[in-house]
Amino acid sequence: MASGLAHAEDVRTIKIAFSVDVLDDTQNAATQAMHKRVDELNASRKDVKIEFDVYDAQGSVDKQISDVQTALIKQPNVLIFSAVDSVGSLPAMQAAKDAGVPILDRRPTSPVSDLTTVAFYSSDENRYSKATTEWIKGYLKAHPDSVLKIGAIYGAPAQTAQLLRIDAIKALAAEMPDRIQFVAEGYGNWLTATAQNLSQDWLLAYPDINYIATANDIMALGVSNTLISAGRKDILVSGYDLTPDGVQRVKDGTQSLTIGTSIADNGKTIDVALGIVDGSFKDKTYYLDPVYAVDAGNVDDFLAGKIK
Repeated sequence: MASGLAHAEDVRTIKIAFSVDVLDDTQNAATQAMHKRVDELNASRKDVKIEFDVYDAQGSVDKQISDVQTALIKQPNVLIFSAVDSVGSLPAMQAAKDAGVPILDRRPTSPVSDLTTVAFYSSDENRYSKATTEWIKGYLKAHPDSVLKIGAIYGAPAQTAQLLRIDAIKALAAEMPDRIQFVAEGYGNWLTATAQNLSQDWLLAYPDINYIATANDIMALGVSNTLISAGRKDILVSGYDLTPDGVQRVKDGTQSLTIGTSIADNGKTIDVALGIVDGSFKDKTYYLDPVYAVDAGNVDDFLAGKIK
């Protein structure tokens, strides 16, 4: 008897494990986009059933290694990996490699690790940092009398790929020493509270600071909280990841810039993972597109979906 539905024995179960460094607001939003894509594929495809398990390392290398060992017991077909530590988390990747499990690396290093099957650039640091420096150059051109005195908040020191988000601004400062000066820097470890404490200290120590650059929107929130409490509206604040909260702060005028890819596009991680398993994705890299730079000049268009 002919049927448009696959027989039960024709349905292949695909097990996808995701070891995430920490389920903060940004990673949680990206993970929810992945869950949504899993649901869409399970509803639309009759030849596969996707099982998606998420393991939150909570910022601990030891837990991430343990999580991957636990995940491997279930014999996943592919591991999506976001390292807590670019070096310290390598034993987790090695364990997956030894078990014959391909790895989709969402936080690839430069150069890409030999353990990585596909380097998935949900945040391409080169394009991210270039978008920031281009925005800064545009600001300085529009304000020819301004000299930026910057306090910079890095993410986590062990997550080396993301250091470029601030290092690129430093490189620009070296090219334009008469227009850009670094007055302070520190590590916020991706935390709102840490960034808030740093920025509070800097307002006292460096009263002429006029720009605080942060490596993600979660830390930019801490800076914005500080500036609101201090009644300071004269200090630029930038962040990354294009979180809904970050975009809303740009709309409200408490953050100057957020750069990133669409959070919803992170669902494509599942498509690439599935492609690794069935052999349809043969590239070694994948880049989410496009990268948006959202500021006061285009935030309304972005929210209205008019920027493509």
